[in-house]
Amino acid sequence: MKTGWNNQGLVGFGIIMVFLLAGEFLSRWLNLVLPGNLTALVLLFLALVMGIIKLEQVERAATWLLNNLMLFFIPLNASLVLQWDVLKKEGLVMLASLFISTLLVMAVTAKTVEIFGKKGEQHVERVD
Repeated sequence: MKTGWNNQGLVGFGIIMVFLLAGEFLSRWLNLVLPGNLTALVLLFLALVMGIIKLEQVERAATWLLNNLMLFFIPLNASLVLQWDVLKKEGLVMLASLFISTLLVMAVTAKTVEIFGKKGEQHVERVD
């Protein structure tokens, strides 16, 4: 797959942005607990599953966004410098929370893969 931009990449980016705007609108209009960006992700997923949007239409833009994801965290990291007093006071608690939550996510993911892996093996026929 090429990573350069062309009309397909721009159209895909536009589709993603339309879903983002729709998710933000629905989230605010319906007072959903789910943030707009996650609502947009659910909407885009449903559109892909139902065949309304083809993967090829958004794949190039999504790949570009994922490949450059770290760029979107620069403002967050830069703002940490401004919060140095809070980090000095609460940094150890934040670090412990981050460590524990990461372990929990890894454990739940492993268990989920284990459960669904067993179910998937039941449906696989072996041809010898």
